[in-house]
Amino acid sequence: MSPKIYSADWLGILKRWGPAALWMVLIFSVSADSASVVHSSSILEPLFRWIFPKITFNQLEWIKFFARKAAHMTEFALLALLLLRALCHDRGEVRKWISSAWVLSTAYAASDELHQLFVPGRNGTITDVLIDSFGAALGLLAFSLVLRVLPQPREQVQPPKPVAAPPLTPRPSFADQLLCTLQGEDIETRAQIRFAVQDRLQRENGGRLILGRNSKSAHLCIKNTSVSGRHCSLIFRNGHFEVEDLDSSNGTRVNGRRLVPFRPVPIADGDRIETGEVLLHFRRLA
Repeated sequence: MSPKIYSADWLGILKRWGPAALWMVLIFSVSADSASVVHSSSILEPLFRWIFPKITFNQLEWIKFFARKAAHMTEFALLALLLLRALCHDRGEVRKWISSAWVLSTAYAASDELHQLFVPGRNGTITDVLIDSFGAALGLLAFSLVLRVLPQPREQVQPPKPVAAPPLTPRPSFADQLLCTLQGEDIETRAQIRFAVQDRLQRENGGRLILGRNSKSAHLCIKNTSVSGRHCSLIFRNGHFEVEDLDSSNGTRVNGRRLVPFRPVPIADGDRIETGEVLLHFRRLA
């Protein structure tokens, strides 16, 4: 695989995980500041005394306490949402990753409190871990409720490729078809899979056949949780076969090399195509 493809993979990872990593660094830097409580008090106390001129000292301390805890809950709610964004690609898979995002947020909250034990003037408590994890849960719950209210998106049209593809060759007649099959194994269930794709690929679908888990949008349906709704496509163009990843969650690999989304690569007889946990062998019979 060329260096450009590798750089594209790293760029995609950076776009997904970069915001969450930067937010973690910010939380860590605030925890490392032994005078952060003093700094926050110097801002909050004049503000609340200006809003409530007759406030007592005890009332002011309680308000500052709840304000700091609310800030902690807010920052971990945002962290959970950033982690959820990094974990899932497709809106339809958000619920699948909510628990993972909450677990990661809670684990980071525990590590943050542990770090504060070694900062002079700071202390870490189990109570603060529970407050932070509760904030993360509230953020994820609010996001899931918003998703329920929003209308479901329609099936996305394939985005245009950066380079115009050559026009498809005319559909061959039945007598001229190049026969091919996809056969292999579902690693998750150990079930054998075999698709005879020659007629469906070249006659019914104009040279393009979509593989995926969603039977409504995929021509060949693979019922495996690691396969996206529209995972990849098999293309017949200019007398050759190609495979194109459709920005699937777990990626598509040809002979062990992961494909860059929407960049078709040629395949030959005997090549291995991996869609998540499904391994298929491409066989060209004639």
